[in-house]
Amino acid sequence: MKIVILGATALTLVAGTVMANEPYLPRNAKAVQRIDANKDGRITPDELKPRLQKRFAAVDADGDKVMTTVEIDAMLQKRMDLRRNRMLQLMDADRNGGVTQAEFDRVADDMFDKADADKDGGVNLAEMQNFKRGQWRKAFLGQPAKQ
Repeated sequence: MKIVILGATALTLVAGTVMANEPYLPRNAKAVQRIDANKDGRITPDELKPRLQKRFAAVDADGDKVMTTVEIDAMLQKRMDLRRNRMLQLMDADRNGGVTQAEFDRVADDMFDKADADKDGGVNLAEMQNFKRGQWRKAFLGQPAKQ
């Protein structure tokens, strides 16, 4: 089950990186509420376009209204570098630039333990959905590394 949680987390993060600046439609209520300017429960193109234009501009580094391969590659590389650094910050307890199986297992064990709200040794779908990865990550990084 630990591997399933970590795999799902990794897939979400990779998908988020890849889709980061492509046009999209929101897929959850919170995102719809953020974009729905007139709060009528639906999104119009006029409400969505400013966000999409902002996404486009974030990639179009020279502002010429064309996203080139070079600009897309630079944006993707920047995001991958940030992701790599976050992963190392989280898992590389001895800060040697690599993650051992023991370091990886430490993260997985702690994540699983914190997600298992009822402490029954298993994580059900509700526990996974209620697990606040960002809050856990912040708390985990504040813990001393166990060697």
